[in-house]
Amino acid sequence: MSDLTLMALWSRHKRDCRPIGGIIADARAGRLPGVETLPTGFGHRVVDETAALVAMQRSN
Repeated sequence: MSDLTLMALWSRHKRDCRPIGGIIADARAGRLPGVETLPTGFGHRVVDETAALVAMQRSN
């Protein structure tokens, strides 16, 4: 299982991604593919980097 967090992935690609607030809201609501909530209930882990990046991208 990957130890990549949603924030780490966003930080690597923030230039091409939507603002983090909307991404976090989508992750909390379960609407962000490739991401799951950490077992602690705080934060999110990336389980499918490609799917998560596609969902996080800006729509141009």
